[in-house]
Amino acid sequence: MNGGLETFSADNQDIKVPDSDTVLYHFKKLDNIKNIEFMFRNIFDFIFKFAKTNYKLLNRRELDIAIDVHKIPYYGKNTYPNYIKGGVAKGIGTNDFFYFITCAIVVAGKRFTIDAIPMHFTDTQEDLVEKLVKRAKSKIRIRHCFLDRGFDSANVINVLKENKVKFIMPKIRNEIVKTWFDKSEDCKSRVIKDFKIGNKATTNLVLVDDEKGIKRAFSTNVDIPEQLTQYMFRFYKFRWGIETSYRQIDHDFLARTTSRNFHLRLFYFLFSVCLYNLWVLVNICVSLKIYGRLYEKPVVTAKLFVILLSKIREEYIDPGG
Repeated sequence: MNGGLETFSADNQDIKVPDSDTVLYHFKKLDNIKNIEFMFRNIFDFIFKFAKTNYKLLNRRELDIAIDVHKIPYYGKNTYPNYIKGGVAKGIGTNDFFYFITCAIVVAGKRFTIDAIPMHFTDTQEDLVEKLVKRAKSKIRIRHCFLDRGFDSANVINVLKENKVKFIMPKIRNEIVKTWFDKSEDCKSRVIKDFKIGNKATTNLVLVDDEKGIKRAFSTNVDIPEQLTQYMFRFYKFRWGIETSYRQIDHDFLARTTSRNFHLRLFYFLFSVCLYNLWVLVNICVSLKIYGRLYEKPVVTAKLFVILLSKIREEYIDPGG
C-alpha cells in the first residue's frame, strides 16, 4: 500500500493524498463481513451485467466454469480462528491461511470471476458449492463444471446433480477404485456407470490412460462412451483457467499488506477480484473494437491496465471538483 500511495502522490501533486495510516484507519471501519461481501457482489454484478448487455459473447452459448479453493497466507497469532485454517505450502514461512472458495468462467478471453466467498469453519463444501452454482446459473448457461479431487464427496456430487450441472473431477483412489484399476489393467479405457459412493451418491467412474500410459480416474455425470474417454483430459485442462486467474489476481492486483485484520484482508482480496474482472472486461472491449473479434490472450496487459486506471482522474475528473 505504501508504494502505491507514494506513486499516486507523485503523479497527482495537485491534490492531497492521505498517508497509509489514514487509509488503513478508514478501511478498518469496514468491520462487517456480510456488508463487505454485499458491496463487492454488487460490483461484480454490475461489471458482468455491462458485459452481457453490451457484448453478447456471454449469452450465445454454454460456458465452462470451475470451482476452486484459494488460500492466502496468514502470518502471526491466529486471532480469527473462524476464518484461518491450517494448510501446506512450501517456502512461505507459515501453515495458516485465509480460505476463499471461488467460481470462475474458464473460457479464454471471458475468464470473469463470478463470485468469491470467504470460508468459515462451519461452512460445508456442499453448501458453498450450491451457492456458487446457483449464482453462476443466474448469469450464464453452464456447459461443464470442473472441480479438483478435494471436492470428491457424495454430498458435493449430489448438489451438482440436483442442480443439473454436468461436472468433471479427478476421483480419489480409495480401495474400491484401486480394485477397478486392477480389473482394468489390460484396457486403455473403461467407464463404470452408476458407481456408488457409499450409500449416498452415484457417479460415472471413468478410467483412461494418459499420453504416458498412466491410468487416471475421473468422476463425472457426463455420459461419455469408452472410445471417447481421451476427451476427459481435453475437457479437464480447461480447469487450469481458474489457476491462471488466481495467479493474475495475486501477482497484479492484490494489495500487499502485513495486516492481520481479517476484514481488511477480505476487502483487499475482493477488491483485487473486482480489478481483475474490470481488466477482463477492458480486454473484451478493446479486442472487439480494434480487431472485431475476441482475442484469447489479453490485448491490454495487467500493468498497462493499472497505468490506464491511474490516468482516469487526469482525463475525466475535474481537478477542482
